[in-house]
Amino acid sequence: MKGTRDSDEFVRLMTEHQGRLFAYILSLLGDPDAANDVLQETNVVLWRDSKEFQLGTNFKAWAFRVAHFQVMAWRQRQIRDRLVFEDDMLEVLAFAARDADDTFDARQKMLDGCLEKLQPVHREMIRRRYAAGWTIPVIAQERKMTPNAVMQALFRIRQSLMHCVARYSEGSA
Repeated sequence: MKGTRDSDEFVRLMTEHQGRLFAYILSLLGDPDAANDVLQETNVVLWRDSKEFQLGTNFKAWAFRVAHFQVMAWRQRQIRDRLVFEDDMLEVLAFAARDADDTFDARQKMLDGCLEKLQPVHREMIRRRYAAGWTIPVIAQERKMTPNAVMQALFRIRQSLMHCVARYSEGSA
């Protein structure tokens, strides 16, 4: 990674994936306190090695791999504890966690399909609010609407997206 813009994008990716990384680590360790410790160690490694990450490649896969190695390192430090899972069991848990994350990816694809069905103006409002991080007052000013009207419009759009994803899940979208 080269400049400030790349650094900002890397921070955005790290922030976006924190919840999923924590869930993955927790599924492997089963202990929230240990998972928090390993997540912090993972974040340190991700930041330290950020120069090796190429923007545009699969951040999630890279981060999960780093997290897996950090879990293994944590386990090595805890090897004296009788409650540590056997390596085979850890692999089963890791597979299950990756499978659960794949389910998340499938739902994300459904959401992407539903976003494409929105009117362009609604899709742009969603993009500006959630992808670009615009505030309600900024969107209101840009759209020449009141902030309350923007909040209501976003609520209706989110409801529409939730119903669309539910229909996709049922196979009727």
